Amino acid sequence: MKGKTDIRTAGVSDATGVSRLLRSAMLTYCADSGISSSLLEAMTESIESVADRISKQICLIAVQKDTIVGTICIKECANPLVYTFSDKTLEFLQNAGKCFYISRFAVEQRFRKTGLGIDLITRAISLAADAGADCILLHSAASNVNMVDFYGKRGFELIDSENSRGYMRGLFAYKAD
Repeated sequence: MKGKTDIRTAGVSDATGVSRLLRSAMLTYCADSGISSSLLEAMTESIESVADRISKQICLIAVQKDTIVGTICIKECANPLVYTFSDKTLEFLQNAGKCFYISRFAVEQRFRKTGLGIDLITRAISLAADAGADCILLHSAASNVNMVDFYGKRGFELIDSENSRGYMRGLFAYKAD
């Protein structure tokens, strides 16, 4: 990586930097996925909404020279069945055990393919495992070959997909040991 990057838990005061990173990274995500940026709620959420998520979830940030260059959030799912959109998904989630959900995973363009994304997702998985997770869930555009490959190499499997948000969105699951 270019210089020293520290990974730490985000505070509400980091919301502006996290918001800036998410909007920038999601433009690349949209281009790589072949979807319109208007389809992603991350593109329109307010800084107050980002701050609220930071206050309620575990949000990690990667910081280099006082700039947030990576982020990932993880939270326990009190009821993972809220992610059900087919009988196939329902069957999987009924037996999934204690679930956590990853969201708002982003790495600044110049830090991709440096290992920073691997570090962030590995830490999120570790935090969930330490909290007793049986399963970790996330959504990603099924058309985004780079992300599908990235998650697959980290042990996530595509459980099901649906297009209720205007693009084919996959539900991926990681079964903790």
